[in-house]
Order: sequence, then C-alpha cells, then structure tokens
Amino acid sequence: MKALILNSGLARRLKPLTDNLPKCLLEINGKSILQRQIELLLSVGVKKYIITTGPLQDKIINHVNEKFPELDVIYPNNPKFESTNYIYSMWLARSEINDDDILLLHGDLVFEKSVIQKIVKQKKSSAIVDRATPLPEKDFKGLIQNGKITKIGIDVFGEKAIFLLPLYYWTKEDFELWMNNIEKFVKNNNTSCYAENAFNEISDTINLIPLDIVNEFCMEIDTLDDLNLAKQIQKKL
Repeated sequence: MKALILNSGLARRLKPLTDNLPKCLLEINGKSILQRQIELLLSVGVKKYIITTGPLQDKIINHVNEKFPELDVIYPNNPKFESTNYIYSMWLARSEINDDDILLLHGDLVFEKSVIQKIVKQKKSSAIVDRATPLPEKDFKGLIQNGKITKIGIDVFGEKAIFLLPLYYWTKEDFELWMNNIEKFVKNNNTSCYAENAFNEISDTINLIPLDIVNEFCMEIDTLDDLNLAKQIQKKL
C-alpha cells in the first residue's frame, strides 16, 4: 500500500498565507497539515509515499526531510500547475503507482486517526463520506446507487447525493482502470478538470464503496475560516 498525497495546487483562497508557503505546510496547533497526515499514515502501516508538488516544491521536500528523514518518498512535480488540475499531477506520477493498492488524499485534508484506520481496514476501493453534513455548494459530493458511488463532483445533488471527502482507498486493479482513463483525458488535453471526471466515465466498472464517518473529524482546509475551525476541533481531540 502506498500513499498518494496531492499537493500541486496554488491555494488561492488562503492567500496571503500561501504566498510563500504551500497550503500543506500551514500549521494547526504546532504541526503542519502534511506532518499530521504522514504521522497518521505511518500509524496504520503506510511506508511508501508519493507527494505531488507544484510551486514551492523545495519547501515541501525540506519539511518532509526534516520531520521524517528516513521516509521513502517520491516527489513528482507538475510544471503546469497554473493551467492544470491534479488529474495531470496524478498522470505524471503514473510510473510510481501501478504496483500496489493506493491511499489517495488531498494535501489539505485534516482527519483523526479513527478515519484512516477505518478506510485501511476495508481493503476495498472506498471513499470517505459524511451523511450527517448537509450537501455543500462547492465541495465534492458522491452519487450513491445500489450501495456504490457512481459519480463524484461538485455539481452532484439530489436525494441520492452525499457529502464526500477526498480520502480514498483504491485496490491496484481499480486504480489502474481509473489511471487508464486519466491517460485518455491527458492525451486529449483535458487536464483542467477533476480526476474524478475520468472516474465518472467508467464508474460502472468499479465498485467504489461509500464509507461513512460518524461523529469523526475529517475536513478540507480551503479558507481561513476552515483553518481556524480545524484548530479549534483539533484541540479537543
């Protein structure tokens, strides 16, 4: 099992905090988001890491080297970070992610240990969802049909939609199917969309299970309000 952590974005909504610092290095009560992620991933046995980067790559590498000097990690860099989405970053990392199950998470995701324990225990292609949270306007939702996720996007609504957090467990077979379709998107220069758009085209061939968290902490840090809320919640854990 490898962890694929996506950190190639610009984090415009958190400027000026991210003018000279990648979002994943913002601190929550004394630890960076990335440090918290890696510590929890290590606690469930993840030993190999792929961290995609965009701008300020050196700061990410230096931070990881300082905090985890013996970590087995590769840093695929997306030189087109200003014009592409993480679908392109994933494609650039393709040679490193074709031989194992994959834990895929966004670099701005903050969560507690029970969440990562739950999804690793499944050993099935799964995505974290939260039925208790009202559907957000701009964040990911998943469409649930016959007990599986058939569509993921910010434009998914309706009675069968559910709030989805970008933390996935993928079997190597399912991830290969997704990556093969991502490659088609890249070859067609369709790289400004979400990688989940490529999943949506082939979702009927993949049994992606929704894994609900119940009163457990898991959130993305997109804005200053998110950052402040995460600091408050983390203090109580």
